[in-house]
Amino acid sequence: MSAEDRRTAILDAATGLLSTHPWEEVTVALLLEAAGISKGGFYHHFTSKDDVLAAVLLRLSDACTAAGQTVYDRSEGDAVARFTAYLAGTTRWELGQADKIMGVIRIALMEGNETIFLGLEQEARRRATPLMRRLVTEGVAEGVFDVIDIDMTVDLLQHAWRMRWVVLAQARRRCARGDPEGGRAMLEERLRLEELMTNRLLGCRETAVRMPASGEFSDFLNSA
Repeated sequence: MSAEDRRTAILDAATGLLSTHPWEEVTVALLLEAAGISKGGFYHHFTSKDDVLAAVLLRLSDACTAAGQTVYDRSEGDAVARFTAYLAGTTRWELGQADKIMGVIRIALMEGNETIFLGLEQEARRRATPLMRRLVTEGVAEGVFDVIDIDMTVDLLQHAWRMRWVVLAQARRRCARGDPEGGRAMLEERLRLEELMTNRLLGCRETAVRMPASGEFSDFLNSA
């Protein structure tokens, strides 16, 4: 097994465990067993299990951006249509990785983890920024977006979209506690407000960017 294959095996194992185990219960020994590698092979790439977690989070972020890039490359129409397609593509990818993302949210909300996750969130946004900036810049050039500042708009939008997962976690818990109507209402309100905020920040003039419909999240809520 090459060095790169070992690193990939570790990240794959950690990503799988993130969906099935509380991270505080995951040990280096468990990672070694799941990845099928030696302790020396592990420490050649990572200093600790938290170092692995950071790499997993950034890999998930990069994969989400790649999914958005693929949808963007295939989309047609003006910048509003392409932006809407991008949102749909990244959201569907995220929902396909929901168990892993929920594991990340759970860790991020634990006391003492705020500083670590703030740094990781900033790095994830930095990696996603070039494509987002391109989307907004094209809309400005086409005259369908009217933003105050492109970089600030991109930064604010990315932060708001990432925070949606905190609301999704709350809505899912509400459904699990026997209040599915309340959970769906919470999600629908979040998407409504996000759509309003997105269009105001983008300064959409005639046609509006659309957020994914709440129905897209039904399986996620129902699997609580």
